[in-house]
Amino acid sequence: MTESVKIRKAEKYAISQRALSDETRNFFMQNFGCSRKVYNLYVDWLYKKLEETGYTGGERIYGLKLPEITEFKKEFEYLKDADSLGLANAKISFENALKHYNENCDHRSYTKGALRRDRAGTEKLTFRGLVGMPGFHSKAHGDFSYTTNCQYPTKTGKLKQPTIRLEQNRLYLPKLKDGVELIIHRPLPKDARIGNVTVSMDFAGQIYASVEYECEDEVNTDLKRAVLEEDRDVLDHIRILGLDYSQGGFYIDSEGRKANYPHFYRESEAKQAREQRKLSRMRKDSSNYKKQLLRVQKTGEKIRNQRKDFINKEALALSREYDAVAVEDLDLRDLSGHLRLGKNLHDNGFGMFRNRLEQKLRDKGSVLVKIDKFYPSTKTCHCCGYHNADIVLGVAKWICPACGAELNRDENAAINIRNEGKRIFADYYKGILAKEEQAYLRAEQRSEFRHRKRN
Repeated sequence: MTESVKIRKAEKYAISQRALSDETRNFFMQNFGCSRKVYNLYVDWLYKKLEETGYTGGERIYGLKLPEITEFKKEFEYLKDADSLGLANAKISFENALKHYNENCDHRSYTKGALRRDRAGTEKLTFRGLVGMPGFHSKAHGDFSYTTNCQYPTKTGKLKQPTIRLEQNRLYLPKLKDGVELIIHRPLPKDARIGNVTVSMDFAGQIYASVEYECEDEVNTDLKRAVLEEDRDVLDHIRILGLDYSQGGFYIDSEGRKANYPHFYRESEAKQAREQRKLSRMRKDSSNYKKQLLRVQKTGEKIRNQRKDFINKEALALSREYDAVAVEDLDLRDLSGHLRLGKNLHDNGFGMFRNRLEQKLRDKGSVLVKIDKFYPSTKTCHCCGYHNADIVLGVAKWICPACGAELNRDENAAINIRNEGKRIFADYYKGILAKEEQAYLRAEQRSEFRHRKRN
């Protein structure tokens, strides 16, 4: 059974370099800089407030009334030339960063960089080094992006057409009347309603436009209906796959298959090191230095594109073949700090793969089931359920003392993850639906509040 529902999607298009004029490129660079400036002004304002109150950490930051962007425009006149919605989104990004610090951080732990500088005696530990504290955005580190929203005509408004339009292969943005040519690889649906556009630039100078839109799509609702009605005939026969993270093979599934990730970074590591050595021997900011820097950046960009391509194809294949997928809710940030595991984990991008797979399953009408990271999937025999506490990290195979089954460590873990995912599937899906309902109600309340404020 299918149902027509409104879903949000995004398409990322490259902006044609051939048709990009110097004036348009300068327009984008101006908006990148102004958005970064507004964000950094809010960070600077926050730091001054915290210094005035003597904040040293250990508690949340509440009760601060942020200044309006108009106050910054009085001091920095050039901000008036930028897209006002881009500046407003920079403020929202800062508010989200502060919210993340308040809700997801312990307000006591310091970053590794802050601890390292403290040991070296170059900088003492302050609230600026706390994990999650909003920090300055750096031009040198490649922070080139801004987001603008689409405004639609209303009965009482002066707008005659949407402020963001995609006509043929040309994208029109606020304050960019002539538009810009896109390289369209997948056109938007005819009923697509554009919400916002994020314009970004990579290290190689290529500019992209990520278009977020809302459209009607047919979604299979059989699983959702079965979960809400507790239909055991359907829930007991869903096809669910378990995935166990593997350093060498990306993952091993509950059917014994490996993903065989190609390790793109390690394949290009020697070439990248060679290009970086050439760069280190050149005079900085010279003509040859800039050319060689572009080669180094393009090498990294190719690795990222190869990784994204593999992840997208793998996630799409699994979402088409199975009704649901179960994985462990691993703390990948913690694992990436391990000296022996960090490089390989950053290479394979397993966290990006989980996010992409979750999105594909959601579009299909299903969910990615995340198992508690403390669930003993490795130490439990999937045949009889015996828990073997003697299994350590280096053990690849073991024999169950209870039933005598010969078990492969990773395959056994994947099967246990699948069984646990199938057991909690209904409750997990109900929790996801409840969160979506709460988010929808909050969005409706915000929309109603804005409507009352305008009137």
